[in-house]
Amino acid sequence: METVSVQNIEGVVKGLIRKYYSERMDNVVIAFGSAGDRVLRNIRPLQIRRTVYRSIQLKKDRALSPTLESREAEICLQEPDPVKVSLVSREEYEYRKNIDQFACWQDPLETATVNTTFIDGSDDADSKARELLCDIEKSNSYILLSGFGGEFAQEMHMAFSRLLTARKIPHLNIIIKPSKEDVLRRKKAEKGIKALESISGSTCIFDNQKLIERNRDAAREKDKVIQKINVRIARQVEVYSTRLSNTVEVLKYQLSA
Repeated sequence: METVSVQNIEGVVKGLIRKYYSERMDNVVIAFGSAGDRVLRNIRPLQIRRTVYRSIQLKKDRALSPTLESREAEICLQEPDPVKVSLVSREEYEYRKNIDQFACWQDPLETATVNTTFIDGSDDADSKARELLCDIEKSNSYILLSGFGGEFAQEMHMAFSRLLTARKIPHLNIIIKPSKEDVLRRKKAEKGIKALESISGSTCIFDNQKLIERNRDAAREKDKVIQKINVRIARQVEVYSTRLSNTVEVLKYQLSA
């Protein structure tokens, strides 16, 4: 057995702390089901950091997974020689127009890289969650995101939350509550939210009904309203993710400095 002198204990402890953090992401964002996946596809990272974006989907829905869609864009020509062309989505263009220092943006923000895992449905969501957590990157904190109106998304989300709570791993639940048009899914989500809040108090809910009513004047077509809502939720998810990552970064330096 190795003996460590009192003078060296601090150095050994700090070395172990650095090793612990080096083996883990600062934050992992996991989306369950199609609603969560659509939000994840609209995330544009605010800064470079140790964050991973994961989408967990049913294998039978593989053929329905979203692909790159044709969207309205602005073409910006910069510098006469050489000519530089940048494609900016309509949402990003409008967003940038409202920023005082518009000139500081040189290139369009890139969307997050999303790793998708397709799984078969399971009667035992808890065991499937344990299995998936072993395959997902270790992290100091997690964000769980889903629509909560579907059987698969709700069961897997709650199973992950139970698992992380049992292991005392910090995580935030983000729920997208279906609109009133989706009566059955909305009722299922409301029932599930109550059960989730009894597991973990860290829950943030985006009510699609309220968001649709708030954005209806901005876009008359339903698809455009939903897309606008997805972009808005994605930005808020990224803000939460950044805050969690920054908190971990500060703690890491305080413990190992």
